[in-house]
Amino acid sequence: MTIEVRKSRGGDRAAILGLMDAARGEGLSAEERGRRGFVQGRMTGEVLERFEQGPGVFVAVDGGELAGFAGTSEPGVLPPGHPATVAVEVVKEAAGRRELGRLFHYGPAVVDERFQGRGVLTRLLTALCRALRGDYDLGVAFVETANTRSLAVHRHYGMTEAAGFEVDGREYVAFTFAPADFVPEEG
Repeated sequence: MTIEVRKSRGGDRAAILGLMDAARGEGLSAEERGRRGFVQGRMTGEVLERFEQGPGVFVAVDGGELAGFAGTSEPGVLPPGHPATVAVEVVKEAAGRRELGRLFHYGPAVVDERFQGRGVLTRLLTALCRALRGDYDLGVAFVETANTRSLAVHRHYGMTEAAGFEVDGREYVAFTFAPADFVPEEG
C-alpha cells in the first residue's frame, strides 16, 4: 500500500461524496452505527467546493483509489445551528477570556472500510496539520456521543474534549487540537 496524501481537486469530488454517503451507516441499528462509526448530514458538491477553497479537503489515495479524506473549513462556512458552527461557539465560550487564536473546523473525516486500520487517518491528520499549522492555531471538531467509534478515535489522537452541547436533541462533544502540537516543527 502506497498512500499519497494531497489536497483534493475537482475530480475527487464524486469519490469524496460517495465515500461520505457510504459512511452514514444507514440501515444499521443505532448500536451497530455507533460501533462502526458514522458521518451525519448531507454534503453537496457546492459545500465541498467551499471547503476546498478554504483550508482544504485532504485526500489519501492508493493507486488512484480514494482511501479516505479529511475536510477542514473556516468557521462560518456552515449555517448557524449546524453542529460544526455550534462546536466553535461552545469552544469559544469554554475558553472565556483566553485567546484561542485562529480557528478552523476539522471534519468530516472518513476512511474507506477497506483501508481502515492501516494508518490512513494518521497520515491525513499529519498532512493537514503540517499544511495548516502556520495559519491556524486550533482545530475544532464535533462528535455525536452516539458515535462511540469516533469518540474513541478522537480520544486516541489526544484531542481535548473542550465542551459538550446539544443540537436538535442530539448530544455532542466539541474536541480541539493544535496543529503545531500534533506535528511539531521539523528540525
